[in-house]
Amino acid sequence: MSTLFSETTHESRGAGVLSVSDLTSRLRDLVEDRVGDVRVEGELVDFTRAASGHCYFKLQDDDAKISCVMWCWQAERLAFTPEDGMLLHAEGEVSLYEKRGDLQIKVEALEVAGEGALQKAFERLKRKLSGEGLFDDDHKKPLPRFPKVVGVVTSGSGAALHDICSGIERRFPAARLLLRPVSVQGDGAGEQIAEAVRFFGERTADPPVDVLVVGRGGGSVEALWAFNEEPVARALFDCEIPVVSAVGHETDYSISDFVCDRRAATPTMAAELVVPARRDLLARIRENRQRLYQQIQRRVLDAQQHLDHLRSAYGFRRPAALASDARDRLDALRKRLQRAAGQQMARQRERLSSAESRLHLLDPRRPLDQGYAKVERDGSAVPDADQLAAGDDVRLRFRDGERRARIES
Repeated sequence: MSTLFSETTHESRGAGVLSVSDLTSRLRDLVEDRVGDVRVEGELVDFTRAASGHCYFKLQDDDAKISCVMWCWQAERLAFTPEDGMLLHAEGEVSLYEKRGDLQIKVEALEVAGEGALQKAFERLKRKLSGEGLFDDDHKKPLPRFPKVVGVVTSGSGAALHDICSGIERRFPAARLLLRPVSVQGDGAGEQIAEAVRFFGERTADPPVDVLVVGRGGGSVEALWAFNEEPVARALFDCEIPVVSAVGHETDYSISDFVCDRRAATPTMAAELVVPARRDLLARIRENRQRLYQQIQRRVLDAQQHLDHLRSAYGFRRPAALASDARDRLDALRKRLQRAAGQQMARQRERLSSAESRLHLLDPRRPLDQGYAKVERDGSAVPDADQLAAGDDVRLRFRDGERRARIES
């Protein structure tokens, strides 16, 4: 400061007074040299995002307030949506905006200050979206009973993907999985998740999916924060297909859980929600077959008793010849009923046999019994050779076990 004012005094006695531009320029240089980079904690107020993407806001405490600017290329990396009232940590360079002579911080990084502040931000967004009706049951879509294609939005290399894939393959191997890999935490994760949900929701996937699973494994509040971002919540609400949220563990709740059509406590439970169990279907077929057989038997018995009753009644009231004719007609009717019942049972038996044959063809172990092997990489099946490159580690599943292998060419 003494250097600045001594030069000002010298120039005012010699070459003249300083211009405003010269003064603010020297003040800017002095602030940047003497203060420079800082890390500041304060409450966010007056937050605005310009059409250019630049963000302008202030940080304040009980006794002071300072202006801040964050350029668009740095704001794009934010892992949360800033809202007034949040307690934040800002890292950047203190400078002077010469056009207005305002002291400001050129913010390079912005993060929520502590888990308590994250919880406040969570509750604030939860109240906002709930008030808009995004959590209402009226908007929940039912899950399909027998989905042909299941879409998955998660990390391409996480344990959540393995849990979802293995669960669906074990329960209902006829279903096909379509993965849209995304980052599930860190800079830009929320936008990637929202974009992937829109991709499936607009039915641009080939083939279109019948149900969508969105999630990741457990972690800290910060690690799960992408699923608490407003763009993700709105993309899930606007999605035209049913969505199952599978974020974290049983005790972890995210904004996505409240918006989605169904919540699964874990990725493994998501697989149990979206597809039926093959063995349960087979048991249901057997039960229906037994119930149908019993119904047919009951109808045949009722008809027999009715015929016996008619035979007895006509025998007392008519001559023997008339009774004989009646018996002949009743025997013919009985044969027709038995033939019709037999035909119905045959048709039902054929339908059940056809269903069992289709299920047998879908048995994932059938190709293995014929000498084929299933190639997997990172827990997912590899249907095409051009998906593998030299040096890739793969797993070969045979009928009686598995072996690891490496692609050489």
